[in-house]
Amino acid sequence: MKTLITLSIAVFFLFSAFAKAQSTQTCNCVEELSFINEQIKEMTSFKKQMKGDKLSEYTTTLKKLEREVTEQMNVTDCFSKLNTLLSVVKDKHAHIRHMKPVITSEMVDENVALNRFRESELFKNHPKTSTSIEELIATLSEKSFESLEGIYERKDSMTVGLIKKGDAYEGVVLTSSNKGWIPGQIAYRITPNGENMYDVLTSDIPGGKLRYVRGLLHSNGRLWHLKKEATNMISEVKQDQADWEFKQLTPDTQYVYMGAFSNNEEKVSAYKKFYEETKDKFTAKNIIVDLRDNSGGNSKYSDPFYKIFKKNKMNVYVITNFWCGSNGEQFTLKLKGLKNAKHLGQRTYGALAYGSNYGNLIETPSGQFAIYPTDMNFHKFINYEYVGVQPEIKLSFDKNWITQTLEIIANDN
Repeated sequence: MKTLITLSIAVFFLFSAFAKAQSTQTCNCVEELSFINEQIKEMTSFKKQMKGDKLSEYTTTLKKLEREVTEQMNVTDCFSKLNTLLSVVKDKHAHIRHMKPVITSEMVDENVALNRFRESELFKNHPKTSTSIEELIATLSEKSFESLEGIYERKDSMTVGLIKKGDAYEGVVLTSSNKGWIPGQIAYRITPNGENMYDVLTSDIPGGKLRYVRGLLHSNGRLWHLKKEATNMISEVKQDQADWEFKQLTPDTQYVYMGAFSNNEEKVSAYKKFYEETKDKFTAKNIIVDLRDNSGGNSKYSDPFYKIFKKNKMNVYVITNFWCGSNGEQFTLKLKGLKNAKHLGQRTYGALAYGSNYGNLIETPSGQFAIYPTDMNFHKFINYEYVGVQPEIKLSFDKNWITQTLEIIANDN
């Protein structure tokens, strides 16, 4: 009996959510934009950057957006407008989150709910391409591997076709065994933002949680979690890689992997254990410092290793990929300052000039969105924001990166 009551409540909640979704997928974007503008102006990055021509650009963008937004605006369009304003400021840490999707992936996990979702007006009215899938596949199959246009795989059993539309791109579902999406639906809006860089707007399911990620690199047939069939993931560490690892690769070369410098209690504990176990083991002539996928954190966990490498006068070979960010990037720059250091691999993420000390989320008046503002000042790194730290030696995507680094070390010696 209890199970039936629970199921009835869940089904009632879901059906209510669908009914609500048809009528309230709008917000007062005039009010939302005004609120976001006031929060942006309080950020250190705004105060440091918005002067002269940059302030004029910001003001012009704001006025343009004020003419475009309405008091009853589609939530997706409003979310895009808010991010357009924030994007004028070069600050990758700062972002806007969608807080109140009416429908979530979890809500449609069960067959009854999923079927109801796929029959809803919300799902049926989700934007679709006007071009046939067969035509899209034929056109995109001809695109080069280097082109952003093409056919991509997504890990949750979908293929997505990226096709140019005016100055931007659409990501159209081509095939799907993910029942949250069907072929023809537009799952991505992609806007150029620098050389081989793009801003991406998407959602987890039609009408679900919106995501807007700025300054993503298109490289090696990959954009964020989309990858072409021929893409080699060799630039990334293995999925089960621990945050800390030490190896003696050859008599002259040691290896250390550093996955994060996080303040998370569990990660700090792992760091302390690793540091105590290895601090006296760095004795080889060469050290490979692998910072791939390092999400950053606190410099008090990276600086002690810098001091060891500097004191021991080791030849330092730093490896990064695009997913090395924040303090991982700052640490890369510090290591590059050593006279016996080389930086290899791929450019970094480009999020190191600012940061958030407290991690506050400030909700907008509607509660639909929240801004994550920055309050930490590393403005001296502004020239690396968005563009990342560029390696002296780019490693190829057709051979193991540690193997390539060992070959470079052998050649240097």
